[in-house]
Amino acid sequence: MNKSGILHKLMLILILLAGFGVALVWPTVQKKLDIHYARQAAQIGRQLAQAEQTFFERNGFYTADFTQLGLELACPSTIQEGQSVLSCPHYDFVLEQADTIRVSNTKYPKWFTVSLQDGSISCGHQEGSLAGARICSQVDL
Repeated sequence: MNKSGILHKLMLILILLAGFGVALVWPTVQKKLDIHYARQAAQIGRQLAQAEQTFFERNGFYTADFTQLGLELACPSTIQEGQSVLSCPHYDFVLEQADTIRVSNTKYPKWFTVSLQDGSISCGHQEGSLAGARICSQVDL
C-alpha cells in the first residue's frame, strides 16, 4: 500500500473532476430530455386527435373515453372526475371538452391543447414559468 497516500489523493481528484463535469452537463441534458418528452407528448396528442376525429366520423360524436378509440394506448387510461385521463410518466392527457385534449406536463406548469377538429396544437405555460416558455419555444407545433 502506498504510505504517502498519493494514489488516494489522485482518486479523490478524479472523482471530484467527474462530479463537477456531471454537474456542468446535467442541466443541458435535462433541457434536451424535456424537449424530447414535449415532442413525444405532442405526437401522442395528435394521434389521439386523429383517432377522435375518426370516431366522430363513424359515430357523429366524440368519445369521452380514450379506451373507445381502438388505439394501443401509450399509458394507462383512467377516469378522474368524470374525464378520461391517460397518465404517462411526463404528461397527462385529458379529454377536457367536447373538442379539446389538454396535455399537461407533470413537472412544469406547461401544457398543450389539441383541437380534435383539425389536430392543431397550441402550447401554453403558466405566466412566469421559464421552463414552460423555453419548452414551448423549442417544440415544433
